[in-house]
Amino acid sequence: MSYFDKNKAYWEMGYPAENVDHPVYRGLWGRILKPDFPQFVGGKLLDFGCGQGANTYFMHTRGFDVRGVDISETDITAAKKKYPDIADKFSICELRPQDNAFYGFESDISVVMGIQAFYYFTDSDLKVLVDKLYASMKKGGVFYATMMGEESKEFFDNSTAGEDGLRIVNFKNTRLDVKDYCMSFVKDEASLKRKFSQFKPLHIGYYTAKFRSDEGNGMHWTFCGIKE
Repeated sequence: MSYFDKNKAYWEMGYPAENVDHPVYRGLWGRILKPDFPQFVGGKLLDFGCGQGANTYFMHTRGFDVRGVDISETDITAAKKKYPDIADKFSICELRPQDNAFYGFESDISVVMGIQAFYYFTDSDLKVLVDKLYASMKKGGVFYATMMGEESKEFFDNSTAGEDGLRIVNFKNTRLDVKDYCMSFVKDEASLKRKFSQFKPLHIGYYTAKFRSDEGNGMHWTFCGIKE
């Protein structure tokens, strides 16, 4: 079984949060896009790994021409039911980046955002994926990604080395049962920039939250870059 198949089995369980990571995509809108890139409002925005569509719908209400893609049939089905007025904007993509000619839009994308979606690929597959996204973007377009950091100790400390930059995560608590989950972790700012070297870095940040005493802090790096 490939690492894609292992992860897909986990994703097909669905991620039913109504407002996934709202500080993250609201921050992208309010702190980056709205003040610095108002010319892109109305342009094409791709939500890669859109899940059940909360991020995609939020950006739709801000005036963007949106597309949301995900490999999870469970989540795409849920997104279409939750947001029927933009149901035609959601689609399932293939597991392997090599099997997708493009994602969402073929060309002229103004904004690509991938929130907690890019760290499920080997280094070589991530390069193929990001190269395809880069090719579909317009010059000056904004690329925004979040990556799990090694400081997310619950995940990192319960992982072992896997293939080509991946680690295999196994742990169980009262809320999660993570088994043979394949993830990539970012060590520091320099390694984050290397992951997305196709883009000129604009803003590097992070976010973290801890709501339960029996869980880790879920630290994530954020990368915002532009296509030169």
